[in-house]
Amino acid sequence: MNFKSIIAAVAVTVFFASNTANAQVNTIDSVATSKVQHFNFDDMESETIGKGIKRKWFHGEKGQMTIFDLEKDAHIPWHQHPNEQITYIMSGKVKIKTIIDGKEELVIVSGGEVIVFPENVPHEFWALEKTVDLDVHVPVRQDWLSKELPEYLKKSE
Repeated sequence: MNFKSIIAAVAVTVFFASNTANAQVNTIDSVATSKVQHFNFDDMESETIGKGIKRKWFHGEKGQMTIFDLEKDAHIPWHQHPNEQITYIMSGKVKIKTIIDGKEELVIVSGGEVIVFPENVPHEFWALEKTVDLDVHVPVRQDWLSKELPEYLKKSE
């Protein structure tokens, strides 16, 4: 496909998208009920939640974001939850046990890589080196809203 064909295809797509009766329009009125929140991970205090495991986290209305600082050999025990989890390893390396295609598998995830766990898929982490892990959970982890650690995290101490 040449450049002119690409431009023509984009123009047709824009024309149909802008002239569709069901097109979603965001106006100030349609977003006025949303609460904008602003966070800075650098200003947040870490909490220790297990041996070699620290976290900083916040949540919005529908999802949450967490930074885990994992020391080498830190372990997050086998668990599952009713939340999709997107894990981005910012630096370091982890070994993860999970279920893939109905079989228990071990996966190595290194800095710059992402792994996504659908809801209710069990998983377990071992830090192979000092690691920074950014997790996004949707919806918000209800088991994290109390000050009490979930049972699986109590096993990591």
